[in-house]
Amino acid sequence: MITIKLKGGLGNQMFQYATGLAIATAHNQEMKLDITGYDDPRYVNANTPRQYKMFPLNLSGNIATINEVEKARNPLGVISKLLRALNQRVLKKHNLDYNPNFLKKSHNYIEGYFQSEKNFLNIKDKVLKEFTFKNESKIFLLEKSKIDKVNSVSVHIRRGDYVSDPKINSTHGVCSKEYYEQAMSLMRSKVDSPIFYFFSDDIEWVKKEFGEHADFKYVSSPSLEEYEELMLMSSCAHNIIANSSFSWWGAYLNKNPNKIVIAPKKWVNIAPDPHPNIIPEGWVRI
Repeated sequence: MITIKLKGGLGNQMFQYATGLAIATAHNQEMKLDITGYDDPRYVNANTPRQYKMFPLNLSGNIATINEVEKARNPLGVISKLLRALNQRVLKKHNLDYNPNFLKKSHNYIEGYFQSEKNFLNIKDKVLKEFTFKNESKIFLLEKSKIDKVNSVSVHIRRGDYVSDPKINSTHGVCSKEYYEQAMSLMRSKVDSPIFYFFSDDIEWVKKEFGEHADFKYVSSPSLEEYEELMLMSSCAHNIIANSSFSWWGAYLNKNPNKIVIAPKKWVNIAPDPHPNIIPEGWVRI
């Protein structure tokens, strides 16, 4: 059995799940999910509280019990804890991106962010199948019916803790208004009469900043769940994403074979970028 540690928001959880599924599939193992961290006060009391968010999806992996997590995470007791601390704090091994050698090894417990499709490209169809809804709510279906199937472009603007938390802001930064204006201009040169559908965790700020235009539609609202907004982004014909794993998945799950995806060239405020493989081939970076 392989247990994958889930942490962060929905987009991060999806990267972790997909990578764990790829490793479990390669080694013909059952996969289970460690969600125990979401009871941690650091998540519950954070500026952006995090919870396990993949319950509406058609996942084959099951949630591990506390005993299963402990057995997988610490098979050698205190020695396992010391080895993990050495890797993460001293050797700085956080598995942020893609490491082909890591994928080849047999694992009992997996922890990291794994932000690259290269981690699960060989089972992409399986991942896309599992990342579908068990049931679609009426409000989701209503909003989905409003999205133009040919000329729609999702625009995701990530703010939240990227703005409010100084530490996170210094690491990630925020995509500028100029980035979005340039991306929309590029879309207009490639798509006939595009309609831009805006999604954001601060949609009122976005409305004030970008204003009312005939080709602008503001979608995000309290009546929509976070995972529903992600799937609505994937229902658009094309996508403009932020430097956000949530936005990344909104574009990645878009099944339009001719989709145009525009992503920021600068993903984080760290040099060299620890995510060199985060953007799939064919996506445009500006």
